Amino acid sequence: MFHWLQLAVAALALLGVAYYLLCLWSAASFLLARRRSRAVNGEAAFTPPVTILKPVLGADPGAYESFRSHCLQDHPQYEIIFGVGDANDAAVPLIQQLMREFPQRQIKLVVCAQKRGMNRKVSNLLQMLPQAQHQYLLVNDGDIRVRPDYLRRVMAPFAGDRVGMVTCLYHGIAASTLGSKLEALGISTDFSAGVLTARQVEGGIRFALGSTLAFSREALDSVGGLEPLVDYLADDYQLGRRISAQGYKVLLADVNVETFVPGYSFREFFRERIPSSLAIHRFAI
Repeated sequence: MFHWLQLAVAALALLGVAYYLLCLWSAASFLLARRRSRAVNGEAAFTPPVTILKPVLGADPGAYESFRSHCLQDHPQYEIIFGVGDANDAAVPLIQQLMREFPQRQIKLVVCAQKRGMNRKVSNLLQMLPQAQHQYLLVNDGDIRVRPDYLRRVMAPFAGDRVGMVTCLYHGIAASTLGSKLEALGISTDFSAGVLTARQVEGGIRFALGSTLAFSREALDSVGGLEPLVDYLADDYQLGRRISAQGYKVLLADVNVETFVPGYSFREFFRERIPSSLAIHRFAI
């Protein structure tokens, strides 16, 4: 009996080693593809007008600097539409301050008073979308901070044939608590590894990440718009999966953005990590 137990433990250990070797291979493959793409294409030349849609709720850590980073983009034409569910939301004064600091930018604030389905983020997006002027749309979460070349690098893949969506990896910026540091470490290591492994195993990705959801109106219209997603929790996964199912490519951009992790206690960290771990295995299958 003990002999069989030893064999079972050894087999499980070998499976774990095999998975992490697959993760390393997947990461190396992604980095090699990115290097080749940059060598062939050089600086991104495809820079269409873009509407950034940012549904926000409250003020996350470093919220103003995160909002501000979207106003510093090296991109010829874009607008930013913020959406809040309540005119008294804590993010509203920050957005108003942003408008004063960047009067040259097209920045709008939409108060989304209606509740259209269980997913409040999608409900807000449905009410923000009529304000969007451009044919390319980009949605990202309120706690995302980006570099000045973010828009250029995310939009560049749309120059390719049948590209319907571009998403990107992200890494966590931790607060001072242990739970926050562990969560940031998990985001930056096992979560990203799971995404890259799914990409390698499936020969591409069939989902998207809330850090960046960039898509064309054509691709969005092909899946019936955002309305079918109002009762789904994982709207990012669903949107990427549905666009992929319509024959469009979903690509991973060669840019990594920052997300600011709340100051979780150790108990809150475990409560957050259980569904996150399930999501990683869902991507990797």
